Amino acid sequence: MRYFKKSITLLAVIASSVITNQLSAQIKGAGDVLLNGQWQMGFARNYTSTVAVPGIATDPTKMNNDELWYKREIKLPEGNWAVATLELKGARFQPTVYINGDIMGKQEGGMAPIFFILHHDAIKPGNTITMEISLASLKNMHPTDASYIPGSDHWRTNVGSSLWDDVVLHLHGAVSINRIIPFNDLQNKKANIQFDLDDATGFKGKATVEITDAKGKLLLAKTKAVAGKHDNVEFSTEGKIKNWSPDEPNLYHLKLSIIDDKGKLADQSTIAYGFKSLEIKDKQFYLNGQHFVAKGPTVVWHRWMRAKEGRELGYDTTWFVKNIIQRTKDLGGNYLRYHLGLPPERLLDLCDHYGLAVQFEWSFFHGMPATKESLLIQYKSWLNLAMRHPCVSFIHPYNETGGEQLKTAWTALDELLLAYPPLVLEDRDVIHVHKYWWSLFENLGLYYDNANIFPKVIMADEFGGDYLDQKGNVGSYPASKETYLRFLGRTHTPEHNLAFQAEANGKIAEYWRRIGAAGFSPFCALASDEDGNNWFLGPLKEGKPKPVWDALAVAFSPQAASLELWDRDFVPSQQVTVPVYVFNDYSIGADLSVKVTIEDKAGKIVSSKDFTVKVAGQSKLIEQVSLSMPTDIGDYTMKAELLNKPLAVKYPVVSAWDFRVLKANVPATVQQLKVGVPDNETELKDFLKENNIAAVDFNDASANVLLTSLKTWNKLAKGDSKLSDKLQSAINEGKSVVMLDIGDRQLGQGYPDKPGNLGPLQGVMRLTNPGSNTYNLFGGISLTFTETAEPESHIHPDRANRELWGNRPDNYAWLWNGYRGGLIVPAADMAFSGLSSKAFVAQWKAHGADEQKITNGAYYAYELQGFYAFSDSQNDKVTEMKLKEKVYNLVQDAPALANSINPNSPVTVTDLNKGYKDAAKGIAENLVPLANCAKNLTQTPIALVSFGQGKGSLIVSQLLTAGRLAKGYGQPGLYGIRYDETTVQYVLNMIALAAKK
Repeated sequence: MRYFKKSITLLAVIASSVITNQLSAQIKGAGDVLLNGQWQMGFARNYTSTVAVPGIATDPTKMNNDELWYKREIKLPEGNWAVATLELKGARFQPTVYINGDIMGKQEGGMAPIFFILHHDAIKPGNTITMEISLASLKNMHPTDASYIPGSDHWRTNVGSSLWDDVVLHLHGAVSINRIIPFNDLQNKKANIQFDLDDATGFKGKATVEITDAKGKLLLAKTKAVAGKHDNVEFSTEGKIKNWSPDEPNLYHLKLSIIDDKGKLADQSTIAYGFKSLEIKDKQFYLNGQHFVAKGPTVVWHRWMRAKEGRELGYDTTWFVKNIIQRTKDLGGNYLRYHLGLPPERLLDLCDHYGLAVQFEWSFFHGMPATKESLLIQYKSWLNLAMRHPCVSFIHPYNETGGEQLKTAWTALDELLLAYPPLVLEDRDVIHVHKYWWSLFENLGLYYDNANIFPKVIMADEFGGDYLDQKGNVGSYPASKETYLRFLGRTHTPEHNLAFQAEANGKIAEYWRRIGAAGFSPFCALASDEDGNNWFLGPLKEGKPKPVWDALAVAFSPQAASLELWDRDFVPSQQVTVPVYVFNDYSIGADLSVKVTIEDKAGKIVSSKDFTVKVAGQSKLIEQVSLSMPTDIGDYTMKAELLNKPLAVKYPVVSAWDFRVLKANVPATVQQLKVGVPDNETELKDFLKENNIAAVDFNDASANVLLTSLKTWNKLAKGDSKLSDKLQSAINEGKSVVMLDIGDRQLGQGYPDKPGNLGPLQGVMRLTNPGSNTYNLFGGISLTFTETAEPESHIHPDRANRELWGNRPDNYAWLWNGYRGGLIVPAADMAFSGLSSKAFVAQWKAHGADEQKITNGAYYAYELQGFYAFSDSQNDKVTEMKLKEKVYNLVQDAPALANSINPNSPVTVTDLNKGYKDAAKGIAENLVPLANCAKNLTQTPIALVSFGQGKGSLIVSQLLTAGRLAKGYGQPGLYGIRYDETTVQYVLNMIALAAKK
């Protein structure tokens, strides 16, 4: 018997603890024995403690050294049953079962239910038996077992052995039910219930299918003669069965009874039954014929068990309903992703009952080493479990896995799927997009304008990844610290962290919804401290939500209004037109009322506009809303709130975007300057004119500062020696030079060389051999630009210098107007050559080198794909190995990094002391980093080079300022480059700094 009984009162109760208790009572009363409770436990068959089953019995951070054993005495019930089948719903790993010391069998697996038919003389009504279950250690498990936990997950998930789900003893006749597979035909209102029987060779008898409602009322019954191991019962629903959906989770019970030719009951099984279908049309999901957008959070249950609070609450259905299921429903969500393996089945029961479509996943992660034979057994058990839960909707046989190994997986799946109804599967039917924009691995990308550009339906089921602990501090995931440095700089607080986590998750979710993704799920609501943390503050038991939950209401609510606004900077009284997307996921049209407001930081509304639009069922429309920006300079928030939100949504449905109104201040020193500009740099001339700064010819002797931009750089990059000589001459004469928009201008994956190239969908672009170009400036000074995986949209003051920021807040250098994601720095790392010794030290200090060691003796830099290590030895194999190991582990742990980093690239070794000595003849006196960006803030996109007494200084800037400095030089479209007052301010500050003596 592969299906234990479920209480027919399941739907009548609300409290999930009551659901669980009544389930247990019904199981025991119907011929099944639920063996949960206290078991003896110990290693190597030495029982030393008593533990609860199910549960996480050992340290989840460590693999057991020996086999883990469980033991319990069981009083078998009286009755006329003949055979017992043991079901281990979750038994990690490779369980072996003993009755009275005699082995009953050993099986692979542990991540899906495992069954043992117990053929033993002691298995008789009324007898008392001793049952023992031994579990292998993961360390002794071969990776070809389909339940092997991937090595890339060992450090962040539960790697201990345990009976982690229910243990059930089913009592039956000589013939038993192996599995039940409902095939629903909604169009014709028919169902075909297929089933397999064990020990049924030559069997003849009858099968009866009964459908009952939540109160136990019999709705349908059908009996037919059956024979052999496989048969089916068909029936018409006759209008008595309503469809199951998250909005209306109409849940029934389907009882299958097998009666032998003598009229005796051989076996009986009851499963939860929901009449539903899920299909794909026009690159969208359709549930029961209605357009269905899957929206909800992710739970990584097995990683969650690594955390102490996870182990305490992981089986608490009351907590789970209140804090995950009901909160998701109250936000308007309809979906829950169980990532990297099954949760306990009781959590699937809850999704059946309360109504959440489930993404059902196997635990393969960054690889699939299992054999076909193992897959055929374990995938089958896994899919059989899915068939007894109407909530299960999306099938995910592996995660972030590719290559030859998938041929084995699909060979097994193609063989198995013939026995199941049409299912929606990863890769075959759905592209799963994992773009960690604005979080752990990737900059804010926004590469895709419409979901229809993808060849298949897309599910954006991993993004976010801004992991924070329960105090709002940066989480323990290795890349978290460098991520928050990249986006928030060095001075961020828990308050800043929580606000950023909410904004990044909420805005990317809105983006996926606006472009028409068929589903989306931010990552993640529950996981381990090492990877994912959770979305709660303080003690987890209290369930205090982080702000990220509320930020998702506008993305999850069936009806909502979403602002499409990425610009941050506006001038006083500027007239803007903002697209507002209005969504109606319900099947019936509705008049939706939206209020768009601009509020100051005190919450005072300074302007607003209301509108009401009729939105057809299962559609969206775009309303263009024109507003006047405030006249006063300051920080503001624009909001679009759906005033008549659905009754089921308990939270405000608000799309909000922070911005600022500002006017650049021209420093007093700059007002007195004459700025020399090349004749073809028309934008620079207009920039100076708009700011009332005197512009003169580039060769005018009266110029105090020379200012260049992209057109001049393009000439210099081609080797214009006259221009190079002019720059050196100006420096020698005491004139300072500011060079804008220098270097290579790769804009990343969002700007592909070939139109329609989608790039990697589960990570950033991989750089096997990063391109590198070197350009001579003058006097032996050269600049080398090495290609990086991504451009940057956030810059920050250098630790020792914030002159470009003045009194401006640090966040004014985040997300400038235009480009995809407000790009500021191109995908190129700038490095200087030909500097003085002092400048050489400053450059390497920014990479993490020890200043004193550079100057005092042998000291070497080891670099691999942008990561650095340092040693006193030129041939330090230990340092080199540790660097490779660090990069390799990052690649193994993070799919996006696997795409952007090649750990097999050669390690570059630089003799820093020699470089320091060689730089003694360099004409540059000093190098001053003025801004930092990228992970760990290791890139310097703006730097000041000084040349000594009586000479001018040089500021070089990679920032993408062209098109942002003067009105009329931008580009049309949502992501077109636009005038930006903050950009103007930073360039003015560069001029002021360059002019300092």
